[in-house]
Amino acid sequence: MRLSILDYAPVDENHLAADALASTVRLAQKAESNGFTRFWVSEHHGISATASNSPEILMARIASATKTIRVGSGAVLLPNYSSLKIAENYQLLGALFPGRIDLGFGRAPGGDARTNAALNDEKGGTVPYPRKVADLLGFLTGNHPAGSHYAGMRAHPETRDTPQPYVLGASGATAAVAAQAGLGFTFAHFINPHGDGPRAANVYRAGFQAGDFAAQPSTIVAVFVAVGDTEAEAREFADAFHLWLTYAESASPFKRIPSLETTRAHRWSPQELAVRARNEGRLISGTGDEVTAQLRELADAYETDEVMINLMMPGEAARLNAIEAICTALGKIARTSVDQARL
Repeated sequence: MRLSILDYAPVDENHLAADALASTVRLAQKAESNGFTRFWVSEHHGISATASNSPEILMARIASATKTIRVGSGAVLLPNYSSLKIAENYQLLGALFPGRIDLGFGRAPGGDARTNAALNDEKGGTVPYPRKVADLLGFLTGNHPAGSHYAGMRAHPETRDTPQPYVLGASGATAAVAAQAGLGFTFAHFINPHGDGPRAANVYRAGFQAGDFAAQPSTIVAVFVAVGDTEAEAREFADAFHLWLTYAESASPFKRIPSLETTRAHRWSPQELAVRARNEGRLISGTGDEVTAQLRELADAYETDEVMINLMMPGEAARLNAIEAICTALGKIARTSVDQARL
């Protein structure tokens, strides 16, 4: 099982955005040293508790501080920008860091309605998402669909390696888009854990058509993860996660990621507990051994060998320790498999 990371650059209590961004870079370095495949960063707007609102800028910083791990967006939000500008940004990243850039894109707005309006206030209209995708891929390769008024146009700088595109989805509606264009597909299990993901992955694999970007389908499943050294500590990290998430999608989100101290002092109302119950499937939590077993089950459900974890845990030390704990657990499994093979 291959592991990757999706990071929001969480801003902890009593910390600044600059602290969060520096922590994200160190997390990427830790992931690289432990053999992780990718490190992706998000695009969110108008949220004080996360600092990642421009994936391309943060990707450049991370890629310059690492050597081998693939760096990508999870996801750049295609409706907010021109397809040409996105293609140019990622071509430039590809020229700076050859063979290491992933272009994960999605169709969500990334903020509330007011923020979305501010991001798009000069636009006279919207372009249908399938056309936005077709234009983006055309600018990356120079191969536009027949009849496109962008025929012959290509993003610069031209590079030896084209960024690897991934469609990010949370409902299954974009699985066919990824399949028909021959792109990678990432399902946000951390948004929708209620069964649509495995079906979407099957639709994607069944309809995959090899093209300019990939000869074989590539499925990634992404999930929130909290890891503790003990079961009791893991429960506390899960509580902190759920406290953050309960308000993250409300009109009054936390301005920082709640600490364990804040979480311990919180008294859950019946309404909060109801929201928490609805969100339970979005998080995998436990000790390193327990989380690793659950990640394997998730990978099996999606019939993939790559899982992307989102460590929304309070404190940089806890997030770094989570990587170590999971990798230690994976090492135990690998040693056991070798020993069994020798018998």
